[in-house]
Amino acid sequence: MDRWKSPLWLILALFLGLHALYNWAIPLGEGPDEPGHLAYVLFLAFEQRLPVQRQAPEPSDVAGEGHQPPLAYALTLPAVAWLPPEDRSILLTANPDFIWAGGDQPGAFMRSSREQWPWQGLPLAWHLARAVVGLCGAATVALTYLAAQRLAPGERGLAVLAATLIACNPQFIFSSALVTNDPLLAAFGALLLWHGLANPPATWRWAVQAGLLFGLALLTKQSALLLGPLLLWGSWRVAAGNWRQTITMSLIWAVTTLLIAGWWFVRNLLLYGDLFGLAIFQYTFAGQAFAWGDRSAWEGAIRQLFTSYWARFGWMSVHPPDEVFWIYTPLSLLAVAGWARHLWRRGRQKHGGDQGWLSALLVVVMAILWILAFVSTAGLVAWQGRMLFPASAAIALLMAGGLRAWWQGRVWWAKQLPRLLGAGLFALALWMPWGVIRPAYQWVVLDPRSAQASLGSTVFARYAGNWEQGVTLRGWRTEGAAHRGSRLPITLTWQASLEPIPLPWTVFVHLVDGEGNIVAKSNSQPRGGTLPFPLWTPGDWVADTHYMELPADLPAGSYQLRVGLYLPEAGSRRQQVWDALGQGIGDLALVGELEVRP
Repeated sequence: MDRWKSPLWLILALFLGLHALYNWAIPLGEGPDEPGHLAYVLFLAFEQRLPVQRQAPEPSDVAGEGHQPPLAYALTLPAVAWLPPEDRSILLTANPDFIWAGGDQPGAFMRSSREQWPWQGLPLAWHLARAVVGLCGAATVALTYLAAQRLAPGERGLAVLAATLIACNPQFIFSSALVTNDPLLAAFGALLLWHGLANPPATWRWAVQAGLLFGLALLTKQSALLLGPLLLWGSWRVAAGNWRQTITMSLIWAVTTLLIAGWWFVRNLLLYGDLFGLAIFQYTFAGQAFAWGDRSAWEGAIRQLFTSYWARFGWMSVHPPDEVFWIYTPLSLLAVAGWARHLWRRGRQKHGGDQGWLSALLVVVMAILWILAFVSTAGLVAWQGRMLFPASAAIALLMAGGLRAWWQGRVWWAKQLPRLLGAGLFALALWMPWGVIRPAYQWVVLDPRSAQASLGSTVFARYAGNWEQGVTLRGWRTEGAAHRGSRLPITLTWQASLEPIPLPWTVFVHLVDGEGNIVAKSNSQPRGGTLPFPLWTPGDWVADTHYMELPADLPAGSYQLRVGLYLPEAGSRRQQVWDALGQGIGDLALVGELEVRP
């Protein structure tokens, strides 16, 4: 029963609650490469084979992510396996105003009606896949807690703080609320750190288990290679410095690793001619080179790496207020100062096992070296905090160890600092979805339920060519009564079909008298030109308001309201219109009558 009283369960519950909130707040696809990661899952689920990369102009099976090992994607298969064939395509419309390097548009994609609650079809499967990834994030939190207990037995405060530093890290929660392989690799990094902190003596079981875990990590992401030196150091530790046993242990885990993951690298060698399959990826997705000799470039890179480790969301495009880093920066500096204070006061005295702390430090150093190697091949895009997540458990342990120096052995009130710090970090992580992430994205489309509840006068008029599904006018309403001499708002409610609308049609709304004369009109692209049809995502519901100037001398009475689509740049060519039975009704639709009052 004591096990169930552990504070770890509370930390895990808080993390999973935060994860659910972030999962809701983050629009689909608004995380680095998330559409590509989901495409990998869908390909694996329904093609039932590994994707193959191909050099342009031939298309790859999974663009951008086909070089990734498959383990993380295989774990999420149950989340998408139930999808019917007609709902297995990723329906996202690129935002033409989004720029990776900057700009004022945080979203890489236009927001769609299908993303809004209640989720159905692929959006539901997408959120379920994110939930599976969230379990990997929770495993990272739990394993960090256990690693801290193994590193410093009896110091529960250290374990609580280390786990809290991950569970309440907004960027880690954000990454865990995406379809991606980073959280699973973070979990393996924490698990290998915990395994490497085992106490002597060395056994073959330890080495086999280490090789099994390392092999699975390599089948998660190529950057798991940075964890290799940790296993070498761990072999030395469990062998108590005996070289013969160290070499034996290392050979055992190396052979086990090859048995688990070697096939993947052989496949890459046979298919692409290189072990990692990165040549085609780098050729297709070459990034902006990093200016190694430029001091300002280094300052910007380090700032970006630090801020994106804690809180830089979206496609690195959504930033919290600068004041947020007045918390994370002093916290990090306090941890470093705590270690300096400890080393100054205690010298060579043991600190919960110096070799254990060196294990954590080694992982962090290797993660930084890996980033530098990635920068040399991918350029500026490599300076992302998530690249440090394989070492997230080690970073949390080192930070907790440094912060511990400020309360250890002090009066009772100083020992309450970890709890106060944990509460503050949780409050900050809780605020991010409400105060930063969700407000950053513009939602102009309607969810299906509210759209259908506000149709006004219902109508069915489908505007499409013979070979298209097109877009359907489902209803219209006026905002108040129509008085001559007034400006009358008329709201049209459209529903897009399940295919893109390729042409930027202009909407015309005509008020026509009994003799067919146009007495008032409005011509504009949807939503005043801010949401042209090509930017609609299949399935969207859009409320499109047009303003019609009614002449002051317009006789009172009943008038017809007609709606159509045309292309001004194509000689005002109009789109064909079809009724609910699929019968053509011309190039405009009579949608109802409007009573004009004196």
